[in-house]
Amino acid sequence: MKLSRMVKMIFSFSLLFSLLISNYGSSTVKAAAFETAFVTTSTNSPLNVRSEAGTNYKSIGSLKSGSSVNVYSKTSTGWSEIRYKSKKAYVSTKYLSFYTGVKVTKHHYKGIKDLAYAQVSGIKNKKVEDKINQTLSNEAKASYKTYLKIKDDAKKDKKNGNCQELMCNYEYITNYKVNYNDGSKLSILTNNYAYTGGAHGIGYAESFNFTISNGKQMKISDVLTSKSKMNSVQKFAYKYMKNREPFKHFVTKSSDVKINKDTQFYYNRDGITLVFQEYEVASYADGNPTVSVPYSVYK
Repeated sequence: MKLSRMVKMIFSFSLLFSLLISNYGSSTVKAAAFETAFVTTSTNSPLNVRSEAGTNYKSIGSLKSGSSVNVYSKTSTGWSEIRYKSKKAYVSTKYLSFYTGVKVTKHHYKGIKDLAYAQVSGIKNKKVEDKINQTLSNEAKASYKTYLKIKDDAKKDKKNGNCQELMCNYEYITNYKVNYNDGSKLSILTNNYAYTGGAHGIGYAESFNFTISNGKQMKISDVLTSKSKMNSVQKFAYKYMKNREPFKHFVTKSSDVKINKDTQFYYNRDGITLVFQEYEVASYADGNPTVSVPYSVYK
């Protein structure tokens, strides 16, 4: 994301809204390599997420059938280690369908733990592999510039007495999740979070979708290739949101849902999933809401 656009967004949102700052605590688990799998329960019922590997352990949530999940390891007793709400958890391996995708590993730009970014390996065409990695590295480099700018602003504001001590603890954090990885397509969703004073910070989600055969980065306009397809998806999203939580209090008319060239998305098994920014169609507490759109809507 361009530095100026990110900084502009950070300051404008920080002035407008007032909620508690998100918790980026030390309990967040970081890992290197993983496989991507999809939940495939036979009755399309949710899959229980357990605190440890076994049905005798507490259920701490669930995953919808068809949703993607990153698997970091598998036990000999039939359980897969995943991340649920950024913490280690387990699901039954027999309800997962694995895809042979590219290997994705986590790196930290210039060794800064708050600046995580992805790199890929295992692609037969090394030129394609380098092309994808360069795109991801360029994003990390841009994030580093924003990180330095925010840290510099914090020093200046402290020196000039422009804020109380705690309110000058500015930060910039980047992370990502692999949402799709089937060997032909790869979707990585990054989140760039910045706090520059005020009640809370602001995040920006940005998707990086690649065609593995040639390394091309796919934008939504590459998928929704006509105005009619864009309109069909917009109508579908509005119809889905208007009577559902957490959208219905924010989406009251069709024009409240905007689908354009800047809309973020990632691939799923049946089509695409739209990703909305904070405050765009729901509250800050709802983060980045998503809507999955079947291929049949825009084919």
